Amino acid sequence: MAKQINCECGYTVEGANEDELVANAEQHIQRDHPEMAGKMSRDELLAMATEA
Repeated sequence: MAKQINCECGYTVEGANEDELVANAEQHIQRDHPEMAGKMSRDELLAMATEA
């Protein structure tokens, strides 16, 4: 089931499943929020997710 994370910056990260969502979220963080790279765990990212 598709999930999404609405980032505080206004960007919506999407993924077809949890693994894809986390990978896409980590890419977004590295690209747009490098100061936060590596600071959020998989569980923290998934806690922010909602059904798309």
